Order: sequence, then C-alpha cells, then structure tokens
Amino acid sequence: MKFSTVLLFAAATFASVQAAPTIQARGVDPALVPDFGVVAGTNPDGHGNCQGVNGIAIPCSCPPPRDQFIASLNANVAAGRAVNNPSVGVSFPTGSSKADQQARIVALLVTLQNIHGPGVGCPAVSTVYGQLQQQINALPN
Repeated sequence: MKFSTVLLFAAATFASVQAAPTIQARGVDPALVPDFGVVAGTNPDGHGNCQGVNGIAIPCSCPPPRDQFIASLNANVAAGRAVNNPSVGVSFPTGSSKADQQARIVALLVTLQNIHGPGVGCPAVSTVYGQLQQQINALPN
C-alpha cells in the first residue's frame, strides 16, 4: 500500500511539474509601448531645440530611437528600478486595469526621463505619454 501511494504521489508530482508553465526571461511586449507621437528632429530652430508636443521646445535628439528606448525599458523592468536612477522603482504590469495602465505609463516616463542618467533624458513633452497619462487618470476606477 505504501509503495502504491508513493508511486501515485510521484506520478502526480511529475505530471504537475510537466504541466507547469515555464518562466522565460522575456522583455516587455512592444505592443504595450505606445508610439512616441513625436519624431526626433522635428522643426529644428538652429539652437538645438526641436518641436515636441503642443509646439514645446525639446532637445532635437528626443525622443530616443524606439529600439534604444525599449532596451532601456527592458533593463529597468528587469531590475525593478530605473537602472540610471536606482532610487526610482519601476514595474510594468501587463493587465488592462486602470492601475496597470498607470504603472506602465509611469515606467515609460521614468525610462524616458532617465535614459542617459539620473534626470538625464528626454522631457515628457517629447512624447504623447503625458497626454496618455492624463487620459488614463481620468478613467473610472
């Protein structure tokens, strides 16, 4: 009896381990990263400034190339903090709740504003992320 119980337990354990989902080290789903809505180098003024959201002056190098931004976002999410500004926590939930969307937009803005160092990056107005944040915040709970 003991042998059959142990055998049954071992078989059940093996089956449950085989059925368990595997956890893979993957980056952020790029589909959850909205387009910047601004193109770097738009309407340069000859003094290093270009046009961001609502015509506000931004550095002409902003926003960064999308692949560079996503790589930085992936590093931040994997670390659970802004790699270039470690005091700032970062999460990137994939759900559709208001809280999940708010956390994602904060992660995007933190990454954008700290992409080259603590506070050394692109301003929020170099993307439409600030506007998206306002829209998300206005959603019902």
